[in-house]
Amino acid sequence: MKLMTEFFGDYTEKDLEEGKNAMAGGGVGKGAPFSVIEQKDAIFKDEKGNEYIDCTSQAWSLNIGACRPEIISVVSEQIKHATHVRSGYGTVPKFLLSKALTDLAPGNLKKVSYCLHGSLANEAAMKLAMRNNPEGKYFMSPWRGYFGRSLATMGLSWPHPNNQFLQFTGHTVRFPNAYCYRCPFNSSYPQCELACAKYLREMIVNSVDGKPIAIIMEPYQAAGGMIDHPKAYLQEIRKICDEFGILLIWDEIQTAFGRMGKMFAAEIYDVVPDIISFGKAIGGGFPLAGTLHRDSMHDFGAQDHGFTFAHFPVSMAAGVVTLRILQEENLLKRSTQMGSLFLKGLAEFQDRYEVIGDIRGVGLMIGIELVKNRKTKEPAIEETTLFIEEALNRGILFGRSTFSQMDNVVKIKPPLVISESQVEQVLHVFDQVSEIVCKRL
Repeated sequence: MKLMTEFFGDYTEKDLEEGKNAMAGGGVGKGAPFSVIEQKDAIFKDEKGNEYIDCTSQAWSLNIGACRPEIISVVSEQIKHATHVRSGYGTVPKFLLSKALTDLAPGNLKKVSYCLHGSLANEAAMKLAMRNNPEGKYFMSPWRGYFGRSLATMGLSWPHPNNQFLQFTGHTVRFPNAYCYRCPFNSSYPQCELACAKYLREMIVNSVDGKPIAIIMEPYQAAGGMIDHPKAYLQEIRKICDEFGILLIWDEIQTAFGRMGKMFAAEIYDVVPDIISFGKAIGGGFPLAGTLHRDSMHDFGAQDHGFTFAHFPVSMAAGVVTLRILQEENLLKRSTQMGSLFLKGLAEFQDRYEVIGDIRGVGLMIGIELVKNRKTKEPAIEETTLFIEEALNRGILFGRSTFSQMDNVVKIKPPLVISESQVEQVLHVFDQVSEIVCKRL
């Protein structure tokens, strides 16, 4: 399937193959099974014209759907007027987006900063925390947390095996968090009385050298296993931070902008962190990320946080329209409705298939943990690989947790505009593939 030859010239399949082989690895596309050629809402097509329902929203970024006409229109118009403006100067999209975000943000998170990637947004959150808690010595992050792939954020994240970068990524203390399906304290909620939160408090008192700068965590842990934390646990973490004078950073790069049925997950759990990092879905398919922080905090100092393209007016124009679409089309409510359809169907499959160990989800933030045996909860790693492949052969692209020891979790996080008939098709394929996988157990 040729694409835009009037711009790219009359390229050949050999040209594409040579370009693919030139990719440097590291998850940048060389090993992908196909190329994405066309997109529309929750659907994409590959180079052979095969059609897929995208349950990944392309790295969880297309909440409003792919190639929205409204986004194309505003981007096309913005490009006519200004394509790049250095960050120290104002633009209409920047100021309108900043007003919209701070109007929607929970509590007193009324100050905003921008960059183009979630990793840099989390680094911005780290810098803000260090400037506002200068006597702190290190960050605390949960087991299996994920915050990006820059050097600083790799240090916060659950480490890859044989990670050659760890010597440059210190200053992090990791704590066991509320992974209720595999409780680190061999208990169950609520009978556990939040043993994990109590243990965190004891760590701060007895097991660390000096005061922490901040606790950074995802309210719903995404890459590290799709772990949904009890509301009481997250509220207790807030109390612990207040008690010890520790800042609380919530990485909402995946959870914000309707993914869980609210604009921010903070609204679901009735917790207002000191800093929220955001990204992915805000740009409507264009790169954009940033932070929101309490208006009582110190802002960045001179030269603390600035990047050449951080205030890309094209992405910011798309961001303004993205927020408008989320609200005007009531996509937050739709996320909850479509999520309920998925969870109902998955619960029925769990009764039939031994491989489905646990189902976790809020809105369209859904994870299914596959196991070889429900009693032992042995992770079904090879079976998960088969599951993803068989689903792809049937036109459904599921996500997967890819960190070591967590890659038995299938993810369902489609665009919020997914139709009911598409939900039914996804569930139909899930049913088929579950039966195939169970026969291999």
